[in-house]
Amino acid sequence: MKLTYGCAPVMINRAQAAFSYQTFPNEALQHDGILQLLMYFRWTWIGVISQNEFNEFAERFVQNVLPMFIQSGICIAFIERFPMISFSTQITEMENNVANIGSIIMRSSANVMVVYGEIVTMIVLRILLDISDFDGLSMKTKGKVWILTAQMAFTSLPFQRNMDIHFLHGALSFASHSKELFGFQKFLQMRNPTSEKEDGFIMDFWQQAFNCLFPKTMADNTNERICTGEEKLESVPGSVFEMSTTGHSYSIYNAVYAVVHALDAMHLSHLKHESKVLLNQLWQVTF
Repeated sequence: MKLTYGCAPVMINRAQAAFSYQTFPNEALQHDGILQLLMYFRWTWIGVISQNEFNEFAERFVQNVLPMFIQSGICIAFIERFPMISFSTQITEMENNVANIGSIIMRSSANVMVVYGEIVTMIVLRILLDISDFDGLSMKTKGKVWILTAQMAFTSLPFQRNMDIHFLHGALSFASHSKELFGFQKFLQMRNPTSEKEDGFIMDFWQQAFNCLFPKTMADNTNERICTGEEKLESVPGSVFEMSTTGHSYSIYNAVYAVVHALDAMHLSHLKHESKVLLNQLWQVTF
């Protein structure tokens, strides 16, 4: 069984598709929605910013979807790709690549930017904004319209918590369906490193979210702020941690729910089969 988080990869055959559950809605609907939006406002001169060519979904968008846009009368001023982000990424190299993209965007006569991204794209986009402001190419004064895909999450790294995000005001973002889950916020409010000692992830998250260190992780003679474990998640900016149920969280919830129900149905089916076998055996013994 395979759970797909985000867009669904291309399925080679039906057998492969039978064991894959897609948590993200049919992406073709989003492509059609973007095209209709562009056509409605007559935004026929656009720039496109996509993930790097090693991203299967981004490459499919560039190779298969953009030609459909062109056939409908949309002209593309440029196609730029975000650098790949990994733990081994050199910050200086990434900043240089992002700065180059920012320069192209700001100097382009296209005022509509379609950003085909994923969860971490917002991190790069905010770095792009920060570098552009530093280089005197402020996005806030250029009147660019940003169209963001639903795969993107409004998230950031802890050091970006105080960075300006006003460039997003007025941006048009597609979103997958979501609704608040009963008890979800209360569940989050009850989570902390002292009550979840078996969770090795939460301590690292806590230190990053609250910009502090737990005593046992601190080096000698450090001046870092100490984590108490009693910090409140609701005090963290929404751009760092979202307390409400996002579309991504709701999709994962539905996926896990579907798997649980499938396993339960399989278990019941197995019990019914065993009961029938047992009854047949008893019938044979009786007579």
